[in-house]
Amino acid sequence: MMKMYFKIFLEFNHHVFNSIIKNAIKDDMKGYVCVVDGNVLAHATKDAGFRDIINGAIVNSCDGSSIAMLAGIIHKQKFQTYTGPEIFTKYIRENYKQYFLGNTEENLKLLENRFAALGYDTKHFRFEPLPFKNVEDFDYNAIADKINEFSPDIIWVSLGAPKQELFISKLYPSINSGILFAIGAAFNLFLGNQTNKRAPKILRNMHMEWIFRILKEPNRVGKRAINYLILLPGIVLAEMKQLKSTKQNSI
Repeated sequence: MMKMYFKIFLEFNHHVFNSIIKNAIKDDMKGYVCVVDGNVLAHATKDAGFRDIINGAIVNSCDGSSIAMLAGIIHKQKFQTYTGPEIFTKYIRENYKQYFLGNTEENLKLLENRFAALGYDTKHFRFEPLPFKNVEDFDYNAIADKINEFSPDIIWVSLGAPKQELFISKLYPSINSGILFAIGAAFNLFLGNQTNKRAPKILRNMHMEWIFRILKEPNRVGKRAINYLILLPGIVLAEMKQLKSTKQNSI
């Protein structure tokens, strides 16, 4: 069972995370997965309804190196991130039926071509772009009908946070089975285009990819980072108080 950190259920153990996904697919369950970075945590801190959506997932990964680091310091454990691009790269290699939802028609075609070039069996893949709309304006029944007809094991949703998590919460009741992943920019990062190109490996190994992303997109990513940093002292203080209270109650 996932433990709660910063009021969010998170699973830091990669083996446990993958086991939950594998078993859910094997048992033909339906559910969803959220990838929690600083932006998602900031929204969850400010919005209890959004936090409930995140905590309703069958499992959540930590995609924020600062989140993993601070949780480790507070709880005196060593935690590691499991990023959206890492998860995406792992599961597209698996022998699962997969549905790629969102992003643009152009990028989805590039993805399909890239998968084919890598030797993946794209007959088990379906690609469906989404128009640019507010979350409330999508026809969820029509989208679900297409998904249910294909009956995928995995549904990747690429709309960006917090939109994709809200989208999933509205789509989820209408699908029959399959695991929805709120995967953010993983499609674009996999393609390695210039706007969404991943940081050099040395920065990724040092858990400093977020700095690279800010430098690449200061207006979008920088604004999110500032919002997160403003909230961070309160988030950390609340976690420390919660841990202290838990220890006192266990005595």
